Amino acid sequence: MTVTGEATRFLRELPTGSDDALGIEWTVEDCPAGVDAIRSDPDRFDVVFVVVTPETLASATDYERVADRHGIECFLIGNQFRESTRERVRSFDGPDLAEYVYADDSLSLARSDGHLPTQADRSIEAVLIEALQPERLAVDQARAALERGERSIVNVEVTDQDDATSVLNSLEAVSENAAYFTCNCRCHDGHVLARR
Repeated sequence: MTVTGEATRFLRELPTGSDDALGIEWTVEDCPAGVDAIRSDPDRFDVVFVVVTPETLASATDYERVADRHGIECFLIGNQFRESTRERVRSFDGPDLAEYVYADDSLSLARSDGHLPTQADRSIEAVLIEALQPERLAVDQARAALERGERSIVNVEVTDQDDATSVLNSLEAVSENAAYFTCNCRCHDGHVLARR
């Protein structure tokens, strides 16, 4: 995975090999705010992710409109997410919610002290996972979908590392491309994705 733009200042060095297991090369370009990047060169984007806080949620509709005009998928990333804003974000009539990142007071403190806070690389992976295959399947359903050729990518939510290992073993029997990714959500540990 390659990350370009301003976001590189906030990310730890990304591990190599995590995306190789799926046979997909990911490039994430952090663009300046506004729709000009999409308008000026829409062909360079496969997917657009709009990062908003609960307070700036309404601004996502502008991005969705421009992305739709150019036939580009558009997803929402809720940043500084708090449980109290869950319903407002989920019921928003705009781009589909790909991922949310919880508010982290330590980041605000680091900024106010003049330090550069860093984010874990899993934040980026989790967003891409939701774009690739947002629907989560049970292990048996995922395996059957791959075997029958009904899906090119399957997504199985896992609760812990032991669960991830078990799911990986099951899906690797029908797929040469399977990998485990940690997630931002607090309700589960991560995802196992497999690809035909």
